[in-house]
Amino acid sequence: MKRRTKHDYTGGHSVELLYSGEPFFAANIRAIDEARHYIHFQSYIVDEDETGLRIFDALVRAALRGVRTYLLLDAYGTKYLSGELIKKIEDAGILFRFFSPAFITEGFHLSLRLHHKVLLIDGELAIIGGMNFADRYHGTQKKKKWLDFAVIVKGPECRHINSIVRKLWNKTFISKEEKSYEIVHSIKTYPENIKLRVIENNWYRNKIEILRSYRSAFKRAQEHMIIFASYFLPGRLERKLLRLASSRGVDIRIVLAAESDTPIFKRATGFLYDYILRNNIKIYEYLPSNLHAKVATVDSKWCTIGSYNLNHISDYGSVEMNVDILDSEFTANFEKILFKIIKSDCRQVTFEEYIRRKTWYNQFAGWLSYQMIRLFMRLMAQMTSKKK
Repeated sequence: MKRRTKHDYTGGHSVELLYSGEPFFAANIRAIDEARHYIHFQSYIVDEDETGLRIFDALVRAALRGVRTYLLLDAYGTKYLSGELIKKIEDAGILFRFFSPAFITEGFHLSLRLHHKVLLIDGELAIIGGMNFADRYHGTQKKKKWLDFAVIVKGPECRHINSIVRKLWNKTFISKEEKSYEIVHSIKTYPENIKLRVIENNWYRNKIEILRSYRSAFKRAQEHMIIFASYFLPGRLERKLLRLASSRGVDIRIVLAAESDTPIFKRATGFLYDYILRNNIKIYEYLPSNLHAKVATVDSKWCTIGSYNLNHISDYGSVEMNVDILDSEFTANFEKILFKIIKSDCRQVTFEEYIRRKTWYNQFAGWLSYQMIRLFMRLMAQMTSKKK
C-alpha cells in the first residue's frame, strides 16, 4: 500500500458543514437510522442526559435491526454511565467497550485518552468534528449551545477513516467474534470533487499529523489566518511560527473563550496574551457561551476542522482526528461564517484593554497555571510514549 504523506489530499468528496446544536445531533441520528451494514461510533463524551440518550437509542435501534454496531467511548470522558444503560446497550447486541480505563481515579487521569469524535456509517459516510454528545452542546431555550463545528464527509477518504477506527477498536485483546473485519473495497466519488485528507494525532503510535499540518499552515500563510481555539496553549515552535507569519504581514485573528469550563486553561492562555498582542496578532473573545471549536482557515484556500486543540495535551495525551480541506469555495464560505461570528458575537481584546486588565495577581495566577499545565504535558508525554 502506498505510504500516506503530509501532502496526500484526495479529490472526489462531498462535504457538509455542521454547527453544534440540533442540526448536528439530527444529522448523526439520521445517519445511524439509515445504516445498513455496520456502524463505528467513537467519542470522548456521551452523557446520560436527553441529548446523549437520543444517540444511545439510535444505536440500539440500529443494532436491533441487525446492523453490526461498534461503540467505543473514552473511559474518563464518559465515566458516569449507569449500569442500567450499559446493560440496555449490551442486551441490544451493541459491541461496546471503554477506551483506556487504566490510571483513572475520581477527577484525575494519567493515560492516553480517546478525544476524537467520529461516526462512520457503512464505510461510506463519516461525521467528524469537535462536539461531544451532551445537552451543553445542544443548548436549550434558556442556555445557548456551546460553539463547535463538524463535517459530514462522503467519498474516497472514508476508506482511510474506516482503517483508523477499525484499528482503534481492535487494539486490545478481544475475541474474534468482537473484532471488526470490515474493509472498504470501492467507494463512490462526488461531483463536488472536494480535496481533503483525514489526519490523526496519536503519540503512542508516533502519529503527529495534525500538529505538523498546523505548522505547515502557519508557514505557508500569505494573507490571513483565522483560528478558533477552545483550549489554546501552543508550544514554543508554534508561537514562533505565528510570530513569523505576523511579521511578514499575515493578518492573524485568534478567537478564544471569554469564559471557559476549564478555568486553569483560561488563566494559562491569558498568560500568553502579552506575547500574542505584542506580535500584532488580534485576539477576540467569544461571548454568548463556551467556545469549544477547534478550527482554522488560511488564505480562503485551506481549513481544518476536528477534535484537535492547539496544545500539547492534544499532542501527547489524546487520540485526535481532523479533516483538512483544500478547497477554495468551501473554505471561503466557512470563513464568511467565522467572520460573521467574530463581528456579531465577539469582543476584541486590544493591547490597551489587556494592560488595564493586568494585575500582579492575574499575572501570577496565569504563570502558575501555565507552568502546571506544562508539567502535566511532560508527564503525559512520558506516560504515553511507546517503550522501545
